[in-house]
Amino acid sequence: MEEYDLGHRLREDQTHRGSQLKMQKNSYESLSEKNKILFLAGLFDGEGSFGIWGKGSGRKTFQCGIEMCDKDILDRFSNFFGGNVLKVRLRKPHWTQTWRWRLSGTRAYECIDILIEYMCLRRQEKYYNVVKRNQISC
Repeated sequence: MEEYDLGHRLREDQTHRGSQLKMQKNSYESLSEKNKILFLAGLFDGEGSFGIWGKGSGRKTFQCGIEMCDKDILDRFSNFFGGNVLKVRLRKPHWTQTWRWRLSGTRAYECIDILIEYMCLRRQEKYYNVVKRNQISC
């Protein structure tokens, strides 16, 4: 008896999940530009990184990016801000495939300038106290 109930619940959950995915995909496309920025800022706040990294020969550049398993989410960043979404080499065979979206230089500054006001205080402090100072001195 319980096996039947469990099976019924699993089928119901799968049906619900399928309709949720369809709704989520369509709902992002219908968002206003401001709401898309809020959505992307929330994702970036939780999953993204930004900073100044070295690039051979002592050169340094400002970069921002996200690495995650959900390529479709990274495509939204790429469509909104530019940049590329690249497949990341599997570090271990049993790990899930990940993708990376990244911006560098001026475009990265422009992206973070848009997102930063919607991110947590810790990120805002890092951006204004470390990154903006470096940008001004360059």
